[in-house]
Amino acid sequence: MDRPEIRLLHSSDWHLEQPLAGLPVLSDALREIARDAAYRAARQVVETALVEGADALLLSGDIVDLARSGPRAILFLQEQFERLAARGVEVYWAGGVVDRPDAWPVVAQLPDNVHRFPVGRVEQFDLKRDRTTIARIQGISSQDDGTVEASGFHCDANGLFTVGVAYGTSDSPGREGDRVDYMALGGRHRRATVDTEPGIAHYSGTPQGRSPTETGPAGCTLVHVHDGETATKFISTDIVRWVDESLEITASTTLEQLEERLDARLDKLRAKSQGTSLLVSWHIRGAGPLVTTLRPGGDTDRLLHRLRDRAETRSPLCWSVDLDCHSPVVPPEEWYDQETILGDFLRQLRTFEEDPSTKLDLESLLPDQLSNESWRSIAKLQSVERAELLENAKKLGIELLTSPEAAAELDLVSVGD
Repeated sequence: MDRPEIRLLHSSDWHLEQPLAGLPVLSDALREIARDAAYRAARQVVETALVEGADALLLSGDIVDLARSGPRAILFLQEQFERLAARGVEVYWAGGVVDRPDAWPVVAQLPDNVHRFPVGRVEQFDLKRDRTTIARIQGISSQDDGTVEASGFHCDANGLFTVGVAYGTSDSPGREGDRVDYMALGGRHRRATVDTEPGIAHYSGTPQGRSPTETGPAGCTLVHVHDGETATKFISTDIVRWVDESLEITASTTLEQLEERLDARLDKLRAKSQGTSLLVSWHIRGAGPLVTTLRPGGDTDRLLHRLRDRAETRSPLCWSVDLDCHSPVVPPEEWYDQETILGDFLRQLRTFEEDPSTKLDLESLLPDQLSNESWRSIAKLQSVERAELLENAKKLGIELLTSPEAAAELDLVSVGD
């Protein structure tokens, strides 16, 4: 049978209850963005549905945890769904881990265009246009542990376009799209198409990344059915975007040159951001004296402070979240042979580096007033933390013990001179 043209917008994982995380320092402008980003991105999803002329909005779970968000989220969702209802856009909502249908308060009535899917069984609704059914929309809300039983999904016997909406699926990898024409999946924050034949199975991802681990554009997916073909299109909705940027330095790179390069890269990012605010994590790699001073408490902190000061006066906002340099410092071998404080320090560090079984007892160094369980748990190092601590200690020690001030004060000369 001929299939009518259909436009659907697929979205999931709004997590209205979650502000941005992983921001150790906040400006006034960034504090407002961090608080409201999830709501503003969700509003952009609704706006996209209206602008694109969608017949329906498919929500695949984890929209909001009402226990953590409160009345604001309820009022917000009612308002957004009513905007869609005014334009004849249906909403089909499959619950995930945090938004099971029974969690919605009975007194907060949803508009008639919002259809919630039950837990434990697949339910079907007819998507209509001018009183004619143009698609079958099937869905199921997840169990408490996030599991979804997909066996109830099935293509329409008369050939109508059939959509499944769920927080994931129990079908094996590569089989997620076998039961319906389009399977709208949720529960993953990164968008991905996991099956294309015979039907499409797609995770739309979250409309707004919330931490430095969720880099790149975030948004929703427009599903366009035309002439029997189904096409998907990503549409960004994020208000602020996490970005990873790397720079290489050489032995001749100075701190001033590095700062200039960071500023130039930020200008390029602003020019390409199309007005989206950016949260930038810097990763510096290379060799040379600058590697020694790029550490927490050293030039890293000073660089970040200057970059953030300039960011507040420029638009769009490009905020430097953090800056790390994990390239190891490689002292000259002869330094290890010196009968100096520097030589003693490097030899002791090498003992810890070469023999992981050598205990690094930080707990015993805690002063009495900090010797509680909380601080002791921090002082217990994992293997990765141990290696990072030793590297940063090496950088700090070399910087302090090779500075002109240290040489003058400690008279770092070989024994016997």
